[in-house]
Amino acid sequence: MNATLVSGVPTSTAPRTRTWSREVDLLIVIYLTVILLSILYPSSFFSWDNARAILRNLAVDGMLAVGMMALMIAGSFDLSVGSMMSLTGVLTGWLIAKQGWPVVPSIVAGLVAAALGGALNGAIVAWARVNALITTLGTLKILSSLALLLGGPGITNLPENFTAIGQGEFLGVQLPVWFLLILAAGGHELLRNSRHFRQLYYVGANARAARLSGIGVERIQLMAFMLMGLIAGAAGILFAARVGTALSTAGSGAELRVITAVILGGASLTGGKGSIPGALIGVVFIALVSNAIILIGIPSELQDFVVGTILVLAVALDSWQTRARES
Repeated sequence: MNATLVSGVPTSTAPRTRTWSREVDLLIVIYLTVILLSILYPSSFFSWDNARAILRNLAVDGMLAVGMMALMIAGSFDLSVGSMMSLTGVLTGWLIAKQGWPVVPSIVAGLVAAALGGALNGAIVAWARVNALITTLGTLKILSSLALLLGGPGITNLPENFTAIGQGEFLGVQLPVWFLLILAAGGHELLRNSRHFRQLYYVGANARAARLSGIGVERIQLMAFMLMGLIAGAAGILFAARVGTALSTAGSGAELRVITAVILGGASLTGGKGSIPGALIGVVFIALVSNAIILIGIPSELQDFVVGTILVLAVALDSWQTRARES
């Protein structure tokens, strides 16, 4: 581990700059993509309404990407984020529309359930030492089944004081986008300057060395999974509020988009590197690709094919860069 440890806390600032080149490369690709789409579709792409639609659609994935980036920095990942998002939205909607709970207690209950679900994932991975792929693939199926059982095709008749948090606007931009910006700014600050959160980098880079230096590896992993669950729950609630319906399939496919965006933005499957700005850059790129698919007229059924292809290429690039550094 390329860091000097003082009282168990790494003092190296390498993680702050390690992913810079990939972020810049992706920014250049985004810039060129925007120019190309502006030339090909000047009236439909280069408009405020389309920009608002892109921002609105990337807000939820952006929130998930912030949590996923922190988790991948710690050397893990979570395939159940989409199902957690769906279940939390459905649970909150069910409490409001079916049980007559007030909005605020329903939201709090949904967030608590999501945090506990994330903590369960973390406990299984950190202490039971079950592979994260198997753990979160299993909880993906469990949570999606619970969402379908609880919400069926969807829960409607949600009150206006609930939908306002997803449909309200400030300065012409919907509130979920502002929530994303606040979350991203807070996450970036914590990863840069918080001694506790910076330990995520060193757990991901070399868990054994981190443990020997006095870092509570299992505690850090549990925290990362719990935060991921909490953020996925918040994203699910905001999505339900935005569309006015708590859909049991709201998060379907979200894990693929988010993991792709995070790897594109500088994270590595081996852990120990990444940044919140990088995650947002990756989400913007995936949102542009999705928008381009619509503008070009490619069937929506092929969207996952395109995103999956990008994921394979991103992982191949990350593997090549890792081998190049080690050689």
